[in-house]
Amino acid sequence: MKEHEALSAKALTLISHKLRTPLSIINGYSEAVLSQAQKEKFSPFTTKALGEIHKQGSRMSVLLEKLMAFNQVLCAQPENLEKQAVPLKELIKECASKAIAQEETDTGLPTQPNGGVKKGTFIEIDCSGQLTLQANENMLKLCVSELLTNAIKFNNKMEKIIKVQVANHGDSISIAVRDYGVGIRPQDVSKIFEPFYQVDDYFTGQISGWGLGLPMVQRVLDLHHGSISVVSDRGLGSIFTLSFPL
Repeated sequence: MKEHEALSAKALTLISHKLRTPLSIINGYSEAVLSQAQKEKFSPFTTKALGEIHKQGSRMSVLLEKLMAFNQVLCAQPENLEKQAVPLKELIKECASKAIAQEETDTGLPTQPNGGVKKGTFIEIDCSGQLTLQANENMLKLCVSELLTNAIKFNNKMEKIIKVQVANHGDSISIAVRDYGVGIRPQDVSKIFEPFYQVDDYFTGQISGWGLGLPMVQRVLDLHHGSISVVSDRGLGSIFTLSFPL
């Protein structure tokens, strides 16, 4: 690692650890006080304010965890990477469940059919149950989770369909995540893997985040001597494909 990269990594580590403790206190106390709201008969304004404090604190905790994960991946070296045979279908199902649960937490709404209108997030997985990949399991989870979270986040439709297709090509395994969301402008495609770069969503303005997710995915692929590609049409959606050599 270059000297300036090592310095940046140390700075990220320091910032992450300094923020973790106060955030834990904010989230813990706000949740504890909220649990007493009905008993203490808080005013509607106080209850709403406490709820917003807890919501934003939880959101900051998620961003902080991503910052720490990015720093860990940034500091990793290929020769020291711990790998194992990872069952891909099981891993993708776990990541999908967490991504949908996180959306429910963020929006406060269950992702399920409502009346006659099909509503919610549906992740379809096409993957053999016997297919495994020799990789670092935690880093692979980071990659799949990031792509699924983005597929959900950059989609304002009532019904969000995401398709994950895994294929064995003999000399490599690919994991393709397809969404039917807003897509990416051509001028943004070459920039989305740059740290801290963020794409503006024309529906809602700037999407929340730090612009670390896709650079982290790129770094994980580099560590595994793999690659990532993206095909996107504005307004029609995107396909992100991870490719790992066998």
